[in-house]
Amino acid sequence: MRPALDLRAHLDTRGSAILMTISLILIVGFAALGGLLQPLFLADSSSDINLTLIVLSLPLSLIIPVIAVLIVAGEWSDGSIQLTFLQRPGRLGVLASKVIAAVVVIAAIVAFAYALAALTTWIGGELIGEGAIFSAFGDALTTQLIGLAAILLFSLAVGIALQSTVVGLVAAIGIPFVVGTATAVAMLTGSEVLMDVVRAVDLQTAATVLASGDATAFELIPLVLLVVLPAVYGAWRWNNREVA
Repeated sequence: MRPALDLRAHLDTRGSAILMTISLILIVGFAALGGLLQPLFLADSSSDINLTLIVLSLPLSLIIPVIAVLIVAGEWSDGSIQLTFLQRPGRLGVLASKVIAAVVVIAAIVAFAYALAALTTWIGGELIGEGAIFSAFGDALTTQLIGLAAILLFSLAVGIALQSTVVGLVAAIGIPFVVGTATAVAMLTGSEVLMDVVRAVDLQTAATVLASGDATAFELIPLVLLVVLPAVYGAWRWNNREVA
């Protein structure tokens, strides 16, 4: 495994430079929107870190799948994977290296985003408004990180299984959107059957419940269906797929 090579291969391209620039602009913009502007809209003119993190989760929920899928599946789509396998024997080692590289990049982005969220919340509350609220920072941070971890795991599993950036991005971004829409429909209809079906593929909710310690065996179903099975199938396919 040589994740440093995959990090460099991903970061040293023009496309990656554009993607990272757009990602940073989005993070800075949403952090400012969440932290600096809260005092202008809240009745007590305060800035709450919980609301800032919720606002910031919107761009992160798109940035994470894009980066994860591009790092894991990008070389299959552009045809350069053949050269990689010739230079680095051991396909599963290459796969593990790419997964590590994706996790490192995304962890750095999330750390930057949350540090910026804390800074903009403090500035918005103390310098613009009537106070910054950090009392629920620990709980908010845990909840948001669990949700983002679920997005990351699903995105990695999709990238490993599909080995295509286009199809992988459609699945990684589209499936959670469909699940969220189905959840809203199920709540409106009050159908228990539909709710159970949605719960079986709602990874973020299952991850939150698992982390809280209140999970039942049912919460393991989304993890198995959306992460374990695609990742296992993808690893097998990665190791056996013919390279054109």
